[in-house]
Amino acid sequence: MKFQTINPVDNNILNTYSFIEDQKINDKLNLANKAYEEWKYLSFSSRIEYINKLISSMKEVLDILSYLITQEMGKPITQSRKEVNKSINLCKYYIDLEESIFFQNIYTEYEKSYIRFEPIGPILGIMPWNYPIWQTIRYAIPNILLGNVIVLKPAINTVGCSILLEKIFIESGFPKGIFQVFLIDIPKIELVIANPIIQGVTFTGSYLTGSHIGNIAGKHIKKSILELGGNDAFIVMKDVNNIQKTAKLATESRLNNTGQSCISAKRFIIDHSIVDDFIDLVIQEMKKYHQGDLYEESTNIGYIARSDLSKKLYKQYKNIISSNRCKICLETKKNGNFFSPSLLRIEDNNLFFSEEIFGPIGLVYTFYNEKEIPSIVNATCYGLGASIWTKNLKKAEILSKKINTGMVFVNEIVKSDPRFPFGGVKKSGYGRELSALSIKEFSNWKTIIIKK
Repeated sequence: MKFQTINPVDNNILNTYSFIEDQKINDKLNLANKAYEEWKYLSFSSRIEYINKLISSMKEVLDILSYLITQEMGKPITQSRKEVNKSINLCKYYIDLEESIFFQNIYTEYEKSYIRFEPIGPILGIMPWNYPIWQTIRYAIPNILLGNVIVLKPAINTVGCSILLEKIFIESGFPKGIFQVFLIDIPKIELVIANPIIQGVTFTGSYLTGSHIGNIAGKHIKKSILELGGNDAFIVMKDVNNIQKTAKLATESRLNNTGQSCISAKRFIIDHSIVDDFIDLVIQEMKKYHQGDLYEESTNIGYIARSDLSKKLYKQYKNIISSNRCKICLETKKNGNFFSPSLLRIEDNNLFFSEEIFGPIGLVYTFYNEKEIPSIVNATCYGLGASIWTKNLKKAEILSKKINTGMVFVNEIVKSDPRFPFGGVKKSGYGRELSALSIKEFSNWKTIIIKK
């Protein structure tokens, strides 16, 4: 069965691919297992050498990789380049870690007692399209460093990026089978998860699909990580340091990657005394984002990545407006898969939307008493991130304890950083990526006790 990648700018066909058959799936899984049996015994320093070569190879093809990201998902070239550079920096972070992260001594009455974190085998990654290189590198590198190997099921609209990344791994000298792309249709996912060779699965995407993936993984007793989106709050107190700068950062957070990011600021929760000023300032900033040539350095907003996603976003926009409980502060203009930024003021704090809005639409809520903030922020099925903007750092830290999210940033936009664990609670999923801790997610925590 064949499928195509489509350029979201003009909906023209970019390439045609074929899903692999069952026999090919088994062959590739056997190759992954064979590669793992050798890779897991390779020294830590040798794995680092391979990742170092990968860094060099990615630098060499940075422009080609960036161009392909832009072509397949409609992201401005400057943001595509930033994504590749961020992926390279992630590799640098992990190769600077010490081998001691794989051990933990426990001081007891025994001669020796410790925990050793060991690899478990091939890990299936079902990755999204919004950051096709970053999301893949984010899960692949910690596992490869640990001694696991990678089985990647990419999003069908960014297959070219994944295939090129596989080629870069091979050209960097990685043994065959360490990093493999599996072009499989959705019905084949359970076949792969159920295979005894696969030892874990990580998924990034919608919570409905994530629930299905988690169910399959549980059914076959496979460890899983689910990163399932967010409805992040951007909370601005009346004592905010600089409201103009804060409004600019709020806009950047909402519109980064054309709003197609799980950690973008989707709900602006603003003190009533400054809400009108904040709205005016955000509108001014949003008007600076306009349709343009994606390969021009000045273009700062792109397209919705697929036509079906574009239709869904427009339907969500219309549904919010039809509720008659919001005011249109800045109306969107739709042109094919392009949406100009829009801002809607929600006039009823009890009006919440269970679906994640994956596009350049900002929602403004108002609070009159700071005691209201936790209930407004937490009134969502998601719990990924939140940011708080205030001069009173002590107050912000106390508030952070009352917010049900995996991450809270004070006077900073929510972002992924290789140094810190990334993930959420509630329907934002479970498990963590990034940081040294993420290496242990798909490891065997082996207890070793030695007595004389």
